[in-house]
Amino acid sequence: NYIVNNWPRSKPILKKFVLSRYSSPNLFMICQSCLRELKIFRETKINYILRKVTKICLINKTYNTYHNCHHFKAVMVISCIIAKNTKLSRRDKILLVIISLCHDLEHQGRRVISKPYYQEELSYDIFRRLFYKFFLKKDELQRILKIFRNTYFPKKPKKVGDKLEKIILDADILSSLMFDVSTGLNFAGRLKHELKMTSTSEELFESFLNSINNKSLYMDRSKKLC
Repeated sequence: NYIVNNWPRSKPILKKFVLSRYSSPNLFMICQSCLRELKIFRETKINYILRKVTKICLINKTYNTYHNCHHFKAVMVISCIIAKNTKLSRRDKILLVIISLCHDLEHQGRRVISKPYYQEELSYDIFRRLFYKFFLKKDELQRILKIFRNTYFPKKPKKVGDKLEKIILDADILSSLMFDVSTGLNFAGRLKHELKMTSTSEELFESFLNSINNKSLYMDRSKKLC
């Protein structure tokens, strides 16, 4: 509430939280805070699953410097900030939290370039197995798969009709680009190191900015956060 109500004066607080990586975040508590901010209470069943999933999200088998628990926390909190003044159903608010948490679950670091959506579909398959007790229906699963696939940045869709998807796609990008140039270069450097890219951090950051300029953000609320 404080960050949303005092924006943009509260932007440095969010920046400090997003950049921090000296200790593992308490992802379960962050999930709980996001759900409360979105007016979701007494979700015993989802809390039971979240305790297990948030522990898995802390595991970093491939020593990722970008796609790790700190990226998960950032996307989840920024998704919640965007959603605060957005009309969503109760179910969509819960989906917002769990998808933003898990969209890069067990990310393998170096992408398999020859197979677009490889990582996104892998993360989705793990997500589906973990949340099978949440009674996700077939059409809901198809919707979630579409959101996971569209987080693949090189093929970001030009038009999106699903408000939930718009928020998550925007938050995924804003987590690295919504602050200042030095912060953007910091994140570009983390991604460059993780994916062992030959381009410089400056070139990578510039390519992200060009992509944003060409494709824009989906939510008006997202644009106001920049």
